[in-house]
Amino acid sequence: MCGIVVSIVILVVGASLVLVSTIVGFAVVPGIVENMIIDSVVLSDDSQQFERFQEVPFGLNFSVTLFNIENPAEVLEGGVPNLTERGPYIYRLRQNRIISNEEEDKLTYNRLENFEFNERASFPFTEDDIVTITNTPYHAILQVAESAFPEMASFLPMVMNGIFGQNNNAPIIDIRVGDLLFDGIPLCKDADLIGRVACNLIRNMTETSQNIETQDDGSMLFTVLAYKQNKPTAPYKVLRGLNDHTDLGRILSYNERSSLEYWVDEVDEEGESIEPSICNTIKGTDSAIFPPFVDTGNSIFALNADICRSVELRYQYDTEYEGIPTKRFSANEWFLDNEDGCYCLNVTKGITQENGCLLRGTMELFTCSGAFMVLSYPHFLYADPIYRNGVVGMNPVEDKHRIMLDIEPNTGTPVVGAKRAQFNIFIRPISGIVATDNIKTTLMPLFWVEETSRLPLNFVEEIQGRLLRPLNLLSILIPVIVAICFVILVIGILVTIRASSKRNKIKQ
Repeated sequence: MCGIVVSIVILVVGASLVLVSTIVGFAVVPGIVENMIIDSVVLSDDSQQFERFQEVPFGLNFSVTLFNIENPAEVLEGGVPNLTERGPYIYRLRQNRIISNEEEDKLTYNRLENFEFNERASFPFTEDDIVTITNTPYHAILQVAESAFPEMASFLPMVMNGIFGQNNNAPIIDIRVGDLLFDGIPLCKDADLIGRVACNLIRNMTETSQNIETQDDGSMLFTVLAYKQNKPTAPYKVLRGLNDHTDLGRILSYNERSSLEYWVDEVDEEGESIEPSICNTIKGTDSAIFPPFVDTGNSIFALNADICRSVELRYQYDTEYEGIPTKRFSANEWFLDNEDGCYCLNVTKGITQENGCLLRGTMELFTCSGAFMVLSYPHFLYADPIYRNGVVGMNPVEDKHRIMLDIEPNTGTPVVGAKRAQFNIFIRPISGIVATDNIKTTLMPLFWVEETSRLPLNFVEEIQGRLLRPLNLLSILIPVIVAICFVILVIGILVTIRASSKRNKIKQ
């Protein structure tokens, strides 16, 4: 009788332990861990995450690679441009967010960036290098003038020196790298009376251009990147993730608008906009943070204000960084496939489809930059071969030239990331400008940029110590505990069977 009681006790205890350990191990503990992760990543006041969001505690690399024209004389006579890369010119990029308003679950801020030339990383290239490159302000201004003021065609040749100066009055120029990127190419510096009239028109038509800045003396400076240097962006309003962690960092508005206004919207029969198109829809975060518990079945979105659109990244495969398991997301051929249609502004003259839209792998930037610039991936990756074959020197490599992100899936932490883009302009004959008469219409690569980030080792160790080791330990301990409890249950069953068997024999 005593054996039966003991066996039943063991059996009940074993069954209870299996039930409790299973519930606790696979239901309660994961919930506790999930809440710990959520608490550590949302933008709550005075949290470490909030401090790091305001001031990114490590620098990023921002590099510019220019395309040097090896045969400028031939290009001016209709030859195919032979291009070689010059660079990269690498800058240390620091990012801050200036918080202007805090609400219960919302933040409003402006981003602020600082670029510092990294001589050591850029060696042997320096900002004093001279490159032979397409004269970007020359083509940009003259093409806009041709479109906006066609009656000026006969008037333009008389004011060219006044606008561009004697040294820069040509379709292709030799230019110092530092002047092109940050210091500035002067425009309308010493214009005569007629030139000043033209410069006033240019000043008015380039008011929306981010690359041309009017100086105190009335002249202008063209630069590629000065508009980003220590100048606050338009305001972002985002969710902090306090009410719903899946909304962490999601942008509610940019520049005080819930949608963009650069691209073609849905219109009614009278041509009035009725709702934002998919191209003007703001999706995702500003790319600094993402919600935790990444689902590889869903795309990740990030707004890139420099190209005036949201970017979709899709899951590719699992990888790892310094021992941290990560998920690789990237933006492949769909990024610039032009299938949405609303990215077609139909204002850029050059090599286009019959309907005026650009070919696959490119995007007009006129409403974004104020000039007839064209966006593509570096080396025309995924672009129509017509563009790539229009010049010599393009060597696209997918892993080197596409946008990618390696993300830690539990916390949503970006571990390795790279934003990449190439900026181009059509060189072509321009009405009234003799120097362009023989130029073959070509989509000319100017430069490509890459912004990269890699999580420093001290942050890697923090993620490993705070998250991965406890998760790995739990993944081992929980099944072991459940298994031990199950063994106790089995022992209870065996003891009960044995005790019952003995009792039956005694009765017999």
